[in-house]
Amino acid sequence: MIEVQLIITDTASKWFQQKFNLVSGDGIKLYGKTIQPHNVKHGPKQRYEPESTLDEATIIVKKDGINYHVNFADAWFFSGLVVTVDYQQETEEPVFIFRREDNGEADVDAATGASRKYEEYWE
Repeated sequence: MIEVQLIITDTASKWFQQKFNLVSGDGIKLYGKTIQPHNVKHGPKQRYEPESTLDEATIIVKKDGINYHVNFADAWFFSGLVVTVDYQQETEEPVFIFRREDNGEADVDAATGASRKYEEYWE
C-alpha cells in the first residue's frame, strides 16, 4: 500500500477547473519533478496536466467531481509524504507543499523515501 496523503485545497481545485475547463469526471495527473541525471526536487512547482484516464493511477483524490491522481510510475516521488496542492495568488498558479507523514518536516529525501517504501515492489 502506498502511503501518501494528497490534499487539494478549494482554491486550487477551482483554479484547475477554470484553467482547463474541467467538468465532473475529468482528471488532473500530478507528476514528480526530477533534475537529471537522478536528483529529485520536492518544491513548490511540480508538473501536472489534464488527464482523465485512471488505468495506471495508484493515488486518487476526488475533489469537486475532479479526479486528481498520480500514476504508479510517479508514485515513488510522493511516497511517505503529505502533499498539499494549493493556489498561490501572487504567482496565479498552484503551489505544492510537501511534509513527511511521521513528523511534519518540510525537508524530504525522495530517494531514501522511495527505497524504504517500495522495497516490496522490487522483489
